[in-house]
Amino acid sequence: MEIRNYKPTMRYRPFGNRTDVLVSMLGIGAMRLPLTSEGAIDETRAVELIEAGLERGINYIDTAYVYNDGASEQIVGDVLQRGWRDKVYVATKMPVWELERPGDQARLFHTQLERLRVDQIDFYLLHSLNARYWQHALRSESLAWLDEEKRRGRIRFAGFSFHDDFDVFKTIVDAYDWDFCQIQYNYAQHDIQAGTRGLQYAHSKGIGVAIMEPLFGGFLTGPQMPPGASQLFEENGVNPVAGALRWIWNQPEPAVVLSGMSEKYQVKENLRIVETADVGVLTERERQVLEQVCRYMRENVPIPCSKCGYCLKSCPVGIKIPVVFDLYNKHLLVNRKHTLQPALYRGMLPSEKASACIRCGACKKHCPQSIDIPAWLEKVAAEFEGGDPA
Repeated sequence: MEIRNYKPTMRYRPFGNRTDVLVSMLGIGAMRLPLTSEGAIDETRAVELIEAGLERGINYIDTAYVYNDGASEQIVGDVLQRGWRDKVYVATKMPVWELERPGDQARLFHTQLERLRVDQIDFYLLHSLNARYWQHALRSESLAWLDEEKRRGRIRFAGFSFHDDFDVFKTIVDAYDWDFCQIQYNYAQHDIQAGTRGLQYAHSKGIGVAIMEPLFGGFLTGPQMPPGASQLFEENGVNPVAGALRWIWNQPEPAVVLSGMSEKYQVKENLRIVETADVGVLTERERQVLEQVCRYMRENVPIPCSKCGYCLKSCPVGIKIPVVFDLYNKHLLVNRKHTLQPALYRGMLPSEKASACIRCGACKKHCPQSIDIPAWLEKVAAEFEGGDPA
């Protein structure tokens, strides 16, 4: 089998039976690269971060047309130009929701090739498929377009990323000869979206599986983790990052786990964890603690928002949806006692607050977690503003 950028301290797995490729078990997700104070990608830090992983044997970088308004693909292209193109595999995605007329695939794809500065994309995905976007992909003849680009050699392997339930996942898997897929999967959400059933079903078909959101946008570790969950890890001597990643790698089906690292210390920590990761290495203590944390999360975290930001562009008012949801979650997790969240909320602009919602519903179409955003915004407004939305 083909392997790029081999390093003895990295571990590799076959990317399904339909490719001839061994991918690093840890991959770089380029959606959460380091940012400047103005919110743009910090190019110098981003390149250094990615290369820190590649130098230790990571050989898979995942990006998308829409990440950081295209800047993510541009940064990945910068890295490839520094001598990495033939040493790593690049994955990027087609935003099927932007396909409105014939020729849109060609236009978007051409832009991606230019940003990445390549003439072939190793792993190409239809982005964020759910029941609605799947029908849109069919109407826009995206499967025939994938076939043609594979025939031309500009796409090597075709796949899709996914956010819906298992039945929709199975329908999509069975509809086309996919080489690979990408699903959201972690110990706290193993039975939602595609879930364990979807993971095992795709694997049984020989389809390679990439895992996204292993730490659910950082919510399963660090300062974003609910205090009660952190306490469970501390009391039992379990590292939350190691436990979460080892839980996934303890299963044979995931080929590559994509981590959206934004700091170099995260790269170093993940590299240390993957060195000893494999099927059967998860300890009984780790398993029990993860089950306890999972139960705690489900009982105490009201809004399952990963802060991906997909909803932001669709909001005609400019509500900072991920921010207000994060404030609400943290406020309720400590039972509304002595929290800074109300003061932080009061400091936001009126157009950024939950009460600015006009209930148009545009945001719901873009939420990978299928959150009823307008309904939750109404609850946030009632909590922090003491009344119904205007």
